[in-house]
Amino acid sequence: MLLRMRDIEIDTSDRTAIMGILNVSDDSPIAFSRVDKERAVERALVLIQEGADIIDVGAHSTATGARDISHEEEGERVSLVIRSLAARGIATSVDTWTHSVAQQAAESGVHLINDVTGGQDSAMRQVSTAHGIPACLMHMRGAPKHHRSVNQQYENIQQEVMLFLSKARDTFVNETGQECWLDPGFGFAKSPEDNLKLLKGITELSSLNQPILISASRKGFLSELMNRGDRQDTEGLLSASLAFNAIAVQNGANIIRVHDVAATRAMLAIVDKARTKN
Repeated sequence: MLLRMRDIEIDTSDRTAIMGILNVSDDSPIAFSRVDKERAVERALVLIQEGADIIDVGAHSTATGARDISHEEEGERVSLVIRSLAARGIATSVDTWTHSVAQQAAESGVHLINDVTGGQDSAMRQVSTAHGIPACLMHMRGAPKHHRSVNQQYENIQQEVMLFLSKARDTFVNETGQECWLDPGFGFAKSPEDNLKLLKGITELSSLNQPILISASRKGFLSELMNRGDRQDTEGLLSASLAFNAIAVQNGANIIRVHDVAATRAMLAIVDKARTKN
C-alpha cells in the first residue's frame, strides 16, 4: 500500500513503515521519549537514523492526569520542530486533538494529522481540506485524558470499532477529498482482553482498504497482560511491545508508532520477510 502525505510517498507493499514518537511535552509517561524543544530536532534525526520513516510530534500528553497546556503553547512547541524537519525533507505528523494546533502544524509543513478523536471535529477536517493533508483517525470512547472514566463495556468490540472507523473514514474522505489512515485505538477505553481481540481483528479492519496504524508501544495494558498491573515503567515492556507489534504486522498493519525505533526496525527485518504480502 502506498502512503501519500503531501509531497512524500512511502511504499509499504513489502515493508512496514515506522512512525517514531517525539514528545516535546514534559510529562509523557515514557520518560526517555521526552525532549525539550531545543533538542527535539536532534532527537528526531537520531530516530530517522535508527530507521523511522515518519516523526510524530506531540506536545500534549493524552495520559490520565497529564498537565494541561494552552493551545498556544502546544502549537508553538510542535510548529517549531515540524518546520525544521519539513525543511530537511523529513515526513512529520502532528499528534493533537485541537484544530488550532493542527492549523499551525499545517502552516509549518506537517504531512499528516494524527487525530486521536477520530475526525469528530469538523474544524479539524477543515484543516485537512484547506491544506491538502491526510489524517489518521483513531477509535476512542470519551475524551483524551478522560477515556478511563467512560463505559468500557462492549457487546462486540471488533464490530463497534469497525463501524466507528468506517463512518469516520467516509465522513473524512467525502468532506476533505484526502486520504486517511485508521487506528483501532489500543489502550483507549478498552480492557486488556479487548485489545487482544482487536489485535486478532486487524485482518478484518484491513477490509476497509485504508492504511492501518498501530500505536501500542509501551502502553499500560501490555503490563496488565503480563500480570504486572497498569504501569508504563514495567520491566519487559519493550519485549512486550515488539511481540504485540510483530503480530499486528503479520495481521496486516501498515504503520507502527513506537518509542524504540532501532529495536523495532530490527524486529521488522525478520517479520517483513516472513509476512504474507498483500
